[in-house]
Amino acid sequence: MANRADFDIAIIGLGPVGAAAANLAGAAGLRTLVLERGDAPYRQPRAIVFDAEIMRIFDSIGLAGAVADVTRPLGGSVYLGADLKPIRTFRARPRSDPLAWHPGNLFYQPQLEALLRDGLARFPHVEVRCGHEVTGIDGSEISACDGEGEGVAFSARFILACDGASSTVRKTLEIPLDDIGFEERWLVVDTLVDGPMQWPEDHEIPEEVRDGRFSLMVCDPARPATLIPGSGRHRRWEYMLLPGERDEEVMEEAWLRRHIGKWIDPDHVEIVRAAVYRFRALLADRWRAGNVFLLGDAAHQTPPFYGQGMCHGIRDAAQLMWRLSLVLRGTADAALLDSYQPEREPHVRAVISASVAAGAEVCKLDPEDAARRDTAFREAERNRDGTVAMTDIVPPIRGGVVDAASGGMRVPEFVVASPEGRRHFDALLEGRFTLLAAAPLASDASAWAAIEGQTIRPDDHALQEWLASDGNDWTIVRPDRYIFAAGAGQDALDAAIADLAAQLCLVAPAASTLSSSTEALP
Repeated sequence: MANRADFDIAIIGLGPVGAAAANLAGAAGLRTLVLERGDAPYRQPRAIVFDAEIMRIFDSIGLAGAVADVTRPLGGSVYLGADLKPIRTFRARPRSDPLAWHPGNLFYQPQLEALLRDGLARFPHVEVRCGHEVTGIDGSEISACDGEGEGVAFSARFILACDGASSTVRKTLEIPLDDIGFEERWLVVDTLVDGPMQWPEDHEIPEEVRDGRFSLMVCDPARPATLIPGSGRHRRWEYMLLPGERDEEVMEEAWLRRHIGKWIDPDHVEIVRAAVYRFRALLADRWRAGNVFLLGDAAHQTPPFYGQGMCHGIRDAAQLMWRLSLVLRGTADAALLDSYQPEREPHVRAVISASVAAGAEVCKLDPEDAARRDTAFREAERNRDGTVAMTDIVPPIRGGVVDAASGGMRVPEFVVASPEGRRHFDALLEGRFTLLAAAPLASDASAWAAIEGQTIRPDDHALQEWLASDGNDWTIVRPDRYIFAAGAGQDALDAAIADLAAQLCLVAPAASTLSSSTEALP
């Protein structure tokens, strides 16, 4: 074995989740090793959409501007029923400000991965080794084989398995998967188009779909299908395979041209890839084994009907990294890391359950069942009060480091005035524990100093109104912009900070006061 080195964190896999995790680790100043078995980024698209929460994470690592340049907003999705007329419409909620991030963002995965990988060059303490396949893990020791077939070894205090659905790490650790009970075969066809769409005359297709703002789900029992507009020239078609159809059959050029030809002249289409996927709903039994953590598809696999698969993995990275940072700095005991799965798994499970339910409706092949579904959906649409967005299925967190009674929601996105001009309020949070308070506070709290907490008294009217909602006058925000607790009064605040200190498993905090870190928002 050669090239031995020691790291704070080793990340196995450099897909979007691994690359996001590596950028988060780099921004936190952690000495990080990334091992990727491929020699170059995967050149074919897989994930295609992410939400505003993920863009806020990209913003926290300084890459949101570059990412926004290669994405386009997704305004919603229209479902057509068995009669090929609309039965359900999801609409993204309006942005709070023209500078706010879009609720849905379409992207081309090779572009996104390239941006995330390029971002790692900013961090001299992040080392990337491509062409390295992990062959074994023993505690903190990692064995791998480089591109020349030579054995290499590394050690890291913590290991993050971001190596996908077929995770070598998960299999090495013999961690089983819990099958939630959904499996359907779908053909995914990614294309680059050069000509205009030719909408089928027997489909009642709203203008929002025709102009590329919305995706389309065709819930036709003869063959459910999806059309996603993509970024730039990218268009994706997805077709459910019917009983008895073979994978090889539906990937033949004649089959593809016949089906895509209903929507566009196939001579104006370049097929980037066609692959049959088994949409599954799976959760790893354990997301942690000692110092090894599973993230992304290594830990969970979600049917794609709400576009949350990649989002889950990047949330995993964001919510784990601030915990690791506290532990590696010696601020918190490693027991803090026990809260990773109890926090993330219920959140992921809820979205998977919603995706399974949506998939069950989309995938109906019996015409009578489909007709009953269409009637129920149309009735719900008529009785609906207000907009329903696809991201509504993303719940708050209810376990882990949170006050279950008052916390768990994400801080809304605000754009505020500052001496440098209008900017995202997230920039002022600085990825730190933050107390948002309506009035100055001077409570003795050594824990607050230990975690380098800050206090902000907002001047922005919209932020003040939100802070005062439900009778609150303070809110404690975590580094990942989730609310730990909210309440009113000094006594409740003191109790919340004591609870936070206990949940963080802090180690020997230094004495300080909240007032010493207070600053007013310009």
